[in-house]
Amino acid sequence: MKLRPILVLCLAVLLGLPLWGQDREGGIIGTGIEAAGIFGTITHLGSIWVNGQHITFDPELTVLDSTGPTRAADLRPGHTVAVVAVPDGDGWRARHIRQVTPLVGPVSEVQPDRLVVLGTTVWGENSGIAPGDRIAVSGVWRGNDVVASRFDPAENLPAQITGTWLGGDLRLGKTDLLGIAPEHLESGDVVRAVGLPRSDGLHVQQLETGLFTDPVSIVQAEGYVSPPRPDGLYTVLGSGLLAYTDAPYSMQQNERSLVCGIADTMRSGDRPDPPLPTHSLSDRLGCPAP
Repeated sequence: MKLRPILVLCLAVLLGLPLWGQDREGGIIGTGIEAAGIFGTITHLGSIWVNGQHITFDPELTVLDSTGPTRAADLRPGHTVAVVAVPDGDGWRARHIRQVTPLVGPVSEVQPDRLVVLGTTVWGENSGIAPGDRIAVSGVWRGNDVVASRFDPAENLPAQITGTWLGGDLRLGKTDLLGIAPEHLESGDVVRAVGLPRSDGLHVQQLETGLFTDPVSIVQAEGYVSPPRPDGLYTVLGSGLLAYTDAPYSMQQNERSLVCGIADTMRSGDRPDPPLPTHSLSDRLGCPAP
């Protein structure tokens, strides 16, 4: 069968949590211009809107790690992206855009409100998809599952998974990463693994870490938070963001949130100082004051 792109109704972005990580230097190398990292789902075109931020771009700008759109102009609502952006007028201009696709691979099970890809459950309306179809899933992680915002056909693409590794067994969601024993992964790393699909996971042939292509001073991410550590350290799953909360036991992991922080792993337990509320990028992003 020919699989058509399916756009899943995105959940509305909730108000941002007043949670901060440390601001630090980060800019486009050779320009001295501070950059922001914006991770989220495209909601509108013209050029693109992500997390309520209007981001313009060169239509021929190459999309990194693309599972379909090779140019920025080919991106569509529902695609999940990580953008390195600099201020431009009242909005932003993209320097780099990476398509972030949590799962690419064959579908093994289909229910009306969910399906399974590489052993991981994907939630979303999936009319027209059947077991055996090979699809690319856009969306965000919620615990060990993915909440889909878009499905696209992926017949000629290698199987892959992208998500946050929180330590422990080598697994993203419910997908085991097989045939590899990396030595330098850190809790909070965003991992992208490409390989051969197996019934219980992915036989990894290539593994990469990191999300943003240039250093960024601040990250705004929309999605679901990880279980916070007792010291308050947490991330937005799939984003590479690091932030803290004073109330780790009251955080709602099943609610979609908009969070500001820094791009870092979770190796440090030392709470950083919050950025100044007057920070120009913070104000432009609408980040809550600490």
